[in-house]
Amino acid sequence: MSQEVIPRWGLPAVDFLKTDPETIKTEIIREYEKIANVTLAAGDPRRLFLLGLAATIIQLRTDVNYAAQQNLLSYAQGEYLDALGESIAVERLGASKAATTLRFTLSQALGNAFVIPAGFEVSAGEVTFSTDEECVIEPGDLTGDAPASCVQAGEVGNGFLAGQISTIVLPMAYLASAENLTESQGGTDVEGDPAYAERIRLRPDSFSVAGPELSYIYYTKSYSPAIVDVAVTSPVAGEVDVYPLLEGGELPNETFLEGLLEHLSDETIRPLTDYVKTIAPTAVNYKIVVDYWVNRTDANKLETIQRAVTEAVESYRLWQQSKIGRDIVQDELIAKVNAAGAARIDRTTLLPVAFTALGATEVAQCTGVTVNFKGYKDE
Repeated sequence: MSQEVIPRWGLPAVDFLKTDPETIKTEIIREYEKIANVTLAAGDPRRLFLLGLAATIIQLRTDVNYAAQQNLLSYAQGEYLDALGESIAVERLGASKAATTLRFTLSQALGNAFVIPAGFEVSAGEVTFSTDEECVIEPGDLTGDAPASCVQAGEVGNGFLAGQISTIVLPMAYLASAENLTESQGGTDVEGDPAYAERIRLRPDSFSVAGPELSYIYYTKSYSPAIVDVAVTSPVAGEVDVYPLLEGGELPNETFLEGLLEHLSDETIRPLTDYVKTIAPTAVNYKIVVDYWVNRTDANKLETIQRAVTEAVESYRLWQQSKIGRDIVQDELIAKVNAAGAARIDRTTLLPVAFTALGATEVAQCTGVTVNFKGYKDE
């Protein structure tokens, strides 16, 4: 993950004190020379003493400037950002657990209801999920479903495809099998500074219930740090459609959407007149194909360039599908690959195509990546 750019949101830099070392050294020496009416040579003991004093002043000014900047939302990080959030009742989101839906199957239909308790565990290797609530299989039925969460918070529980979570930890009589119906997702580490700062910035829009668009965005992002973008529309009066997008441009599954809907339906958030729906953004599929050449003079750096090109393509893929409504543009890919060291790109085979416009609730979804080094070219 790339390092966050400070100050945030493209705001201008704010310095409360001068911290440039050369400027401070020059000012101290000139002021002494003026007062003492002397000119200090490079090796003069007085000059060396003043330079030692300047180093202490420079460090002090740097520390004071940093401390002052931490009072600004565009600069605050770590515990300083936590303090700013606390001042307007916005807490950093803790690590969340990946979620899915488990289906339980009996070996035979029973005459009585079969109850699987909340906290019942099913694993996928070393990662275990437990039911969030009890599952009741009605008399005569063979199957029942229940929401389940990973017992460990964080990304460890993400990405298990349907059917991969299937090992019953403590067997029960008549319970033949268990498996997840949906891919597990939503597990995240503790909310990072960029997302937390953005929520603090949105906080004033939430001082009312979630009526305005930005207020719905704030409350949606407050549900899980896995959410990286939100689109909100109102196709008809009284209806609010909320489209969340997860880290890496992943589309939310039904389990995640149901949890978000329950969160947004809280009486302290949703206006009584709003009918809220949580919907996955519409996927617009595209492929990436890059055929490129490297200058012959850069042959000794080929391995480094190849690695950089691969990383540039992955950076483009994440950029392209990490925001709802972002048009699919070829120019961004070309710029990143060229910056990585490619000397020429084959425009006839390059994908995606030059431009694909996306709607306000659509998101790009890459279905395949092909990167080919075609050889050397003369400058």
